[in-house]
Amino acid sequence: MKFLGHLRGMAWVLGLGAIFTVGGMIIGSNLTLPDKLRAEGQPGTETPSGNAGETAVAPLTGHSPFVYVAGKVKPAVVNISAESVAEDQYHSFMNDDFFRRFFGMPPDGSEDKPRTRRSESLGSGFIFSKDGYIMTNNHVVKDAEKVTVTLSDQHHYKARIIGTDSETDLAVLKIDTDYDLPVIEMGDSDSILVGDWVMAIGNPFPNLGLDRTVTVGVVSAKGRKGLIFGSDMPSYQSYIQTDASINPGNSGGPLVGLDGQAIGVNSAIASPSGGNVGIGFAIPINLARRVADQLLNTGVVSRGYLGIYPQDITHELKEAQGLPSTDGIIVAQVDKDTPAEKSSLKVGDVITRFNGVKVTDAQQFRFLVADAGPGATVSVDVWREGSKKTMKVMLGDRASFMTAAASPGEVEKDTRKWLGLEVETLTGENAERLGVDQQKGALIVSVAPGSASDEAGLRSGDFILKIAGKEVATSADFEKIAKEMKDSSKPISFYIKRGGSNVFVAVTPN
Repeated sequence: MKFLGHLRGMAWVLGLGAIFTVGGMIIGSNLTLPDKLRAEGQPGTETPSGNAGETAVAPLTGHSPFVYVAGKVKPAVVNISAESVAEDQYHSFMNDDFFRRFFGMPPDGSEDKPRTRRSESLGSGFIFSKDGYIMTNNHVVKDAEKVTVTLSDQHHYKARIIGTDSETDLAVLKIDTDYDLPVIEMGDSDSILVGDWVMAIGNPFPNLGLDRTVTVGVVSAKGRKGLIFGSDMPSYQSYIQTDASINPGNSGGPLVGLDGQAIGVNSAIASPSGGNVGIGFAIPINLARRVADQLLNTGVVSRGYLGIYPQDITHELKEAQGLPSTDGIIVAQVDKDTPAEKSSLKVGDVITRFNGVKVTDAQQFRFLVADAGPGATVSVDVWREGSKKTMKVMLGDRASFMTAAASPGEVEKDTRKWLGLEVETLTGENAERLGVDQQKGALIVSVAPGSASDEAGLRSGDFILKIAGKEVATSADFEKIAKEMKDSSKPISFYIKRGGSNVFVAVTPN
């Protein structure tokens, strides 16, 4: 019996060891490099040819697979320095005679001269073609007069901006060399799954010399949308969320999978403190590739344009409007002289299918319209007042309509950023994110520094309920009131919601 006890003990230990062995094999298999990368071996040793990016093959032993992925992709990650000239803005107290005398400035301002200063933004990018084309974020090179790219071998090159797209926050640069450059292949962002391992490579805190830093995490979510980053809110959003650290300076760098292929372009973080809390966002590479192709071919991105403001259908809105379901989007606004108006689409229409594709939400609908392209004739299935109908619509060119809307005349130009404010119609999605129960109002997207609104204390994230006692339900209401009051010099009453409180703010035009 004692012998049998020993046998049972040995069997238990052996069984436990087998469980851990199998478990280790399973975990190890999940971190095993793909066959393609395994065949290539470990990058990092220069070949006799001496060309950048050519590496010798080394066996995969004794190291994490992340080592080999990092060695494969780091040579193609670049640092980007973008220089621009900015004009200093004077605070309003400089208009006060007392302060002007205190600072030794002429009382009448006759000797004032505009002051300019050079500013520099630092970010990352990655080479996607051997002849020197580079992917990065639009906000990294926005308004830049000079762009310098630094390669992994510390060689510096002046870069040309081939094209930018603010609506996705992407840009393509070009540098010229006399040799082939290392590249990062573009993968398939549609094939990744939540939980997949990913690696972010970029240039955090470059002033400390921390270039080409590697961070590792997983795909936390896909298809994130409706996000506001400071004053920026890209129109087309379907972000990959990851907990791989994306720090200042990582913008524009690659998010890669274990096969060493780029599946995203690192862009932004969500943080209450400004530091990394494990919520980072990358633009899917499939979207980035489509944008890059157009920028390379024409220098601009062409998108289809319908001319409506699409709104998601909440359960409350479904009940209030008497809709059959929450499927599709509801037309909240139809702009004048657009394909939507010409095709007789109306406010309150519910669009359920677009060119044969089921419409699920407003963001997906924007992509469907954009991807259809200018000049395309599409079918639009609409539910209106209890009946269904199908319309044929020829789409316009979004870029042309946006350009016309941005400069329709001096009056319109003034009203679109009246008092330094940029607004958009509040949607159910925005209201939910801001934690408010209103379904109407004009959301403040940005406030110009030094403007009348800035000095009055208005800020991004506030939403406007009334101006001078007049209700504001949409951005169109804001523009209408702005046109009526654009010449006013008296303080103007704004009734806003901020957090859980409604407050009045008096804005005095400059």
